Amino acid sequence: MKRLLLVAMISVLLLTACTANKGVPQANVEREEYTGLKTTVAILPLKTMDGRCKNMRKILFVRDFDYVFSDYPQYELLNHDEVAREYRETGFLDVDDLELDEMKEIADATDANVLILGNISSLRADLFTIALRLYSARTQELRQINFNVDNNKEKRWETLRKSLITELDTFISQEVDKIFNVATNFYAAGNYAEAERQLKVAIGLDSEKADAYYYLGATHFKTGAHELAETNFRKTLEINPKHGQSLIMLNELYEATNQIDKRLAVMEMIAANNEDAELWFVIGNLYAEQRNYNKAEASFDASLRIAPEDIRVVTRKGLMLYELERFGDAIEYLETAYDAFPENDIISRRLASAYQRSGRMDQAITRYEDLIKSNPNNTQAYLNLVGLYRNQASETSETALRNEYLSKAINTMDNLIKVSPDNPMAYLNLASIYILQEVNDKAELNANKAISYDPTIYQAYIILATISQVRGTSEYNRFVDLEKRAADAVGRQATTLSKERDTARISANSHFRKAAEHLYRADSIAADSETHADISNRLTTVNTLINQTKGF
Repeated sequence: MKRLLLVAMISVLLLTACTANKGVPQANVEREEYTGLKTTVAILPLKTMDGRCKNMRKILFVRDFDYVFSDYPQYELLNHDEVAREYRETGFLDVDDLELDEMKEIADATDANVLILGNISSLRADLFTIALRLYSARTQELRQINFNVDNNKEKRWETLRKSLITELDTFISQEVDKIFNVATNFYAAGNYAEAERQLKVAIGLDSEKADAYYYLGATHFKTGAHELAETNFRKTLEINPKHGQSLIMLNELYEATNQIDKRLAVMEMIAANNEDAELWFVIGNLYAEQRNYNKAEASFDASLRIAPEDIRVVTRKGLMLYELERFGDAIEYLETAYDAFPENDIISRRLASAYQRSGRMDQAITRYEDLIKSNPNNTQAYLNLVGLYRNQASETSETALRNEYLSKAINTMDNLIKVSPDNPMAYLNLASIYILQEVNDKAELNANKAISYDPTIYQAYIILATISQVRGTSEYNRFVDLEKRAADAVGRQATTLSKERDTARISANSHFRKAAEHLYRADSIAADSETHADISNRLTTVNTLINQTKGF
């Protein structure tokens, strides 16, 4: 009887200890509501390796597991009694002997995403070892963990947080990576429905996984769900504002859906992230097409900050500023463009006009004269100066002043030839000036010299064609006059005039044919459409004259 009483008392004390140990502090901390995909966790009854650890197992299942898991809303810990019952119904007896397929069966039976199973053994009366395996029903992955706990509940809870929850977090993170990789394989294979399903699982488990949002957006883009695609690309950029692939895909999406404003905003982000001067140039041109010139100028400036020597951007900005009638601002850029492309008529005309319309022509002339004085070998300064003199000559209606400017232009090119005798542009300018003065022999001589140094200068061939056409026209006019006179003459005079008439016709035809040859040559090497159109018009006229002077 006494023995039974003693057993009863011990039992009461043990239950009292359990009850006392069961009390836990009530958390009063407000947490942000968890909106992700919860992971259901089933903990199978731990196998006890000796009698001393049974009470510790009871404490863990009665209180500790529930208490610790309650701080982690991403996990839903399944009812231990229900899990134990469903485990028993599967018929498996020893948790340590379970194989992967058996674990899957138990996970299916308990509706668990993660199964935790293992054993507990005592190292001494107050210290216990817990050996657990974590099994994922989603990926069939398995992970082994081991840790020690003691009778102090506070230390035990901290151990469970660090050794169980932390390991579980890592396990789920790796599970997310595996699910994500499976999803991307489905995406690559074109199985977009399955890719979408797996990506949503990955995102549910890890709402900060930027690449998962990107692939989900790409999946929607492939299936034509453009609004959903945009939403997910934007979510990726919230997490990682420099996610290059999302920006590129958004650019493609906005281009496909003709959302130019959104596309330009994305292109700006790409250009800024990559310091892409070329892309900034493209953006500037697109803004200019939209007549958003402030944005266009800002984009060109961004390009030039990265690549200040890019002459294309300099030229484009200079021409745009000119078209906006910001002549003073345009000059700096047009000067640089002209230095690079002195033979470009559009740039030279715009630069000269900008100087003139901003009241700075004399200032420009002085600038280049001073440059030549300080550096007589600066060939570009000579070319720029002659362009200004020629422009001044074309703008004045006073013959004397015009001749003065042309004379200065000729002297400037003569001085350039002394410095650079093989500079084709010097001879080309001289040829252009002499043809204005109708000094065709000198014009022809200098045009041929320009070609001898650079056969690709199409302007020189046009000058030669002009000279041949002028000479042909002179002979043609003489032919017409002789033909009239021959018609009225008789006898020897008629015969003489007829011979002179035929000679004039043949000479005119020869000059016109030579003019056509030069024009065909110029057309073969000219680049811009405006020049081709001008040459075509000239050829039409010359070919008509050739037909009119052919023999009968």
